[in-house]
Amino acid sequence: MPLRNRILFVDDEPNIRLTLPPVLEQHGFKVKAAGTVSEALREISASRFDVLISDLNVEQSGDGLRVVGAMREKQPDCIAIILTGFPGFESAVEALRSRVDDYVVKPVDVETLVSSIRKKLATKN
Repeated sequence: MPLRNRILFVDDEPNIRLTLPPVLEQHGFKVKAAGTVSEALREISASRFDVLISDLNVEQSGDGLRVVGAMREKQPDCIAIILTGFPGFESAVEALRSRVDDYVVKPVDVETLVSSIRKKLATKN
């Protein structure tokens, strides 16, 4: 059986942490969820991931980009996706500067997200 791609999912909202990871797992991914920036940073140091999906505003405005930065430093080949319920020009520009691979607005369409992840994984390999 092929190795499943590992996703680190970071969001401070318990409901989305309970609903999105199982849906992603149904699509064949192995998902680890983190609810805080410090929890995410611990996971990044402890395990290898293929994809990072992080809320833009985990505990404070824009701190999801800190998580992306840490992932870029430790695991530069990891695909980084920012989710936000509050899209804005400034945050989109900042995401580009942080070398985010995708910027997705909540509520997220799971099929579109999964398709985007698969395309990015295919071009990375």
